Amino acid sequence: MEACHPNGSGLTLTQLATALAEGHLSSEAIVSGCLDRIHRDDPTLNAFVVLADDALSLARESDARRRSGLARGPLDGIPLAVKDLFDVAGLPTRGGSNARPAAPVSASSWPVKRLQDAGMIVLGKTATVELGCGGWGTQSASPIPRNPWNTGEHCVPGGSSSGSAVVVAAGLAPLALGSDTGGSVRIPAGFCGIVGFKPSPGLVPLDGVIPYSPTHDVVGLLGQTVEDVQTVFTALLQGDGTAGGVSQRSGVPVRIGDLDDAELDTVTPEVQALYRAALAKLADAGHLIGRFGSPERLETYSVLAGHLALHEAYAAHGAAIEATPELFGPVVRNRILSGRGKPPHEAMIAERRQHQRRFDAAMRGFDLIALPTCPDGAIPVSAVDEDHVPTVFTRFANYLDLPALSIPIGFTARGMPVGLQFAARRHDDTMLLSFAAKAERAIDSPVPRQRETLCRVAA
Repeated sequence: MEACHPNGSGLTLTQLATALAEGHLSSEAIVSGCLDRIHRDDPTLNAFVVLADDALSLARESDARRRSGLARGPLDGIPLAVKDLFDVAGLPTRGGSNARPAAPVSASSWPVKRLQDAGMIVLGKTATVELGCGGWGTQSASPIPRNPWNTGEHCVPGGSSSGSAVVVAAGLAPLALGSDTGGSVRIPAGFCGIVGFKPSPGLVPLDGVIPYSPTHDVVGLLGQTVEDVQTVFTALLQGDGTAGGVSQRSGVPVRIGDLDDAELDTVTPEVQALYRAALAKLADAGHLIGRFGSPERLETYSVLAGHLALHEAYAAHGAAIEATPELFGPVVRNRILSGRGKPPHEAMIAERRQHQRRFDAAMRGFDLIALPTCPDGAIPVSAVDEDHVPTVFTRFANYLDLPALSIPIGFTARGMPVGLQFAARRHDDTMLLSFAAKAERAIDSPVPRQRETLCRVAA
């Protein structure tokens, strides 16, 4: 295959892996190209908080393995960006907070180590909302990342995996690790026009990742395509079991539940129109669309998930905030401190189980449900209301332990991407990813083509 640029700019992870395997590109060229773009564009984008100093030397080692026939697999030599909630050996883990130590950590978190063992090369750590607490991407000790789709006005990147989404959308890295507690991978993926995947809980260990709400926290992935995300997810699982469910069989229609207009009352008309148009394309592709009747409004699950998350966040971080409140941002500080007044944890967990059983029953007859990722596209930072976070269509999946994934489907009139989210039954991750790859092709969104233009401009 031919690279569109000598350093692989504009290529997906899958294309980069093929170019490496066929000898059209070296890891050193790919990593060098990423670093060049980072040094040029990141002073404006604010997506990285620290860069690794060994990326080029690790790329040369990867090239040497490949020349010797000892490549570790398809991901050997591929660059990776990591959200600054994950430990990476030799780099500090600040978690977007002035309260965290600036000293480098000695060992990588479980997910990072698994990908490093597969040969992936960490470029650096990406910006995060402080302690992972926020959906807009605006509350951090580091500068707010800029959504790359609007160079004239500072628009939100989405959070809390803000920097991870920006680096993938802007072509600074082919894939990034994030975490998702209430939409923290899917919201920024939706706002930045990329793919964001939240697996079922428990499939990828969280050792070495700063916690926020252990009941809801999961490792997530942000990439340019579903195939890219699926490839890395498989590497994370390799050797320790597999995701649940089975791949969607070719020619077998998927039963998709859509939302009625009452559930969409907070969604802008143009996002509703894009949502309905995407569903129509899936119906044209032979899939079965039916009205999904949720036992509760999704907003109800969002509120309940928020209460539980704040209770657990206070348990994890409350003592540190109360001891040194001046080291934390006021918005995140006040949010987490509000968790001490929530109902007893055992009662909230019991209520959650009841809701899960009722939702599971409602999902019978459907393979997955489809819904907007966010009610609108990315808005200007100046318009953000921190009391109203864009999680109404994302938190429910964490609360109910569902795998969920966002793909881009179009643009708002302001030129900002819009995401479509699929949520499958608990542990049906394999089916979800298999279907989403087909849906990506059936919908044929203009966003990836425009993103290639962004990446070529950045080359």
